[in-house]
Amino acid sequence: MNKTYCILPWVHMHIKPNKDVHLCSRKSIPLGNLNNTSPEELFNSDIMNDVRKKMLDGKCVEGCEKCYHEDKINNGQSLRTFMNNWFSKYLFEDVVLPWKEGFLNTTAPTDVNVFNGIKPKIKWVALHASNVCNLACRGCYSLLSTKWRKDEEKLGINPYPLQNSKLDDFGFNFSEIEFITMYGGEPFYMKQNDELSSLLIDSKTVGEKILQYFTNGMILPSQETFELWKKIKKLHLIVSIDSYSKENDYFRHGSKWETIVDNLHLYIKESTNQNWELRISTLINIYNVHKLDVLHNWLVMQGIPSSNIDYNLAIYPQELDTRNLPSKFKEDVIAKYKTINLPINLKNMVIEHIQLEPNIDFLASAAFSNKLDEIRNQENPLPELKVYMDIK
Repeated sequence: MNKTYCILPWVHMHIKPNKDVHLCSRKSIPLGNLNNTSPEELFNSDIMNDVRKKMLDGKCVEGCEKCYHEDKINNGQSLRTFMNNWFSKYLFEDVVLPWKEGFLNTTAPTDVNVFNGIKPKIKWVALHASNVCNLACRGCYSLLSTKWRKDEEKLGINPYPLQNSKLDDFGFNFSEIEFITMYGGEPFYMKQNDELSSLLIDSKTVGEKILQYFTNGMILPSQETFELWKKIKKLHLIVSIDSYSKENDYFRHGSKWETIVDNLHLYIKESTNQNWELRISTLINIYNVHKLDVLHNWLVMQGIPSSNIDYNLAIYPQELDTRNLPSKFKEDVIAKYKTINLPINLKNMVIEHIQLEPNIDFLASAAFSNKLDEIRNQENPLPELKVYMDIK
């Protein structure tokens, strides 16, 4: 079985607010920038074809390390394998997936054109149209959230400027793109989402669209966007929630738990009657790893299927990586995960990752956390962790 193949380079482009293009949503080396290259030129470039060929040959691709790590510690399951399986479930009629041709267990073809004569085609655009955001989550930074700019200045970091291009400036004909993902910033807080809704709602292709949104749950979309969702082929709505109650508000600075709960209940109600798939995305990090069961079980009680709760390991920034926790804290987490009621793959992933050797001293994590508390006038609500952060 080919252990590096991913469907994304054949159908997908991921664009950050500064118009850097990446292989996917994960931190990777930019492949180019849309300020000086058209989407088609970059998608069909030697750089992209080199990525495709390496994957077909089973070779590792720089920037894909996190998926390889997840494959190793999570029984072969990662964002890479999720995407491969997801595409075979939902998309696309004119794409012959390589594993259906059987060549993953044989000699990989040398031609990057693997779809029976059908050229790689931009079918899915994942777009950070702006970095305008209403929150400053601890796992984020100013390229993806304007709310981080003042904090970064106080931390001695040169922040990214406001990125707020019009939708047309990205160079895509969105009425012809089958699958569109809107990231942030916060998509329901930015003008570009309203631009997209206005563009698509009366288009001839609206019934063929698959739309996906990543939201922090604090702001509801416009009425026009709600109306658009009734017309499209499929909606994937992902709400990012990292902890339960006030601990979520601490990590996702600026959020209000009561508002998130109200909006989540509205989404749950709406999703039962329409072409929706509602999912939760949770970042496993030093602040929540010992309490994931609290959030997970609460979400299930609200009506979110366990299979619709997605977990992602914090690797960047390193200060949030659970491998860097103190040894005693790690031991307590491992002991707990051997007994609590959580999906077995999640438990195995947490245990395997947290046992890795640290890549920074936990004192750096503590110093970073304490400085943010000071800047934001926050009080760490996690006594189990705070005791390790009381450094002088």
